[in-house]
Amino acid sequence: MPSPLGHSLVGVIVYTLSTNGRDLLKSWKWLVVCVLFATLADVDFVPALFGRLNIAKRLHRHLTHTLLFVAGTWAVAYGVLRLLRNPCAGRYSVVLFFCWLSHLFLDMSGKDTRSPAGVPLLWPFVPQRFTLPIKFFPGLHSDTYAEMLSLHNFGVLAYEAIVFGALFLVFIVLKLA
Repeated sequence: MPSPLGHSLVGVIVYTLSTNGRDLLKSWKWLVVCVLFATLADVDFVPALFGRLNIAKRLHRHLTHTLLFVAGTWAVAYGVLRLLRNPCAGRYSVVLFFCWLSHLFLDMSGKDTRSPAGVPLLWPFVPQRFTLPIKFFPGLHSDTYAEMLSLHNFGVLAYEAIVFGALFLVFIVLKLA
């Protein structure tokens, strides 16, 4: 599974793709919202930050990693943007939908080291968990706090920074050209 860094960088990429070149540096708030939505599916892992790793492991990659939750989040985002009378509510909510969806896609394309493996994409309608046959990202180790701070995980962070950083630079060059 990709790390929060990888998910955040993909949020930056989705932001870059959704913004025209001259406005890239003007809408930093929109950038923050895109990064938040790209990482928010892992909110179910927050108990681990408070010493509750066993609870986080039970909750992680369940409800917030389903298409049903993505659709619900999109609807809430659209409603909030409409309430704020944002003239681009439809466009912005679709971008946020893709930010959250990118999280699920990345998790399906990463090596999953925990059981049950995969993402419950169609839960509650289909109990099966889904993964992609090709794994683009090495899996993070997260069974213990020591594993979370392991050399392996720092290598995963470096790999994601290189891959997504390069993609980001390509898109920036294309946007500004």
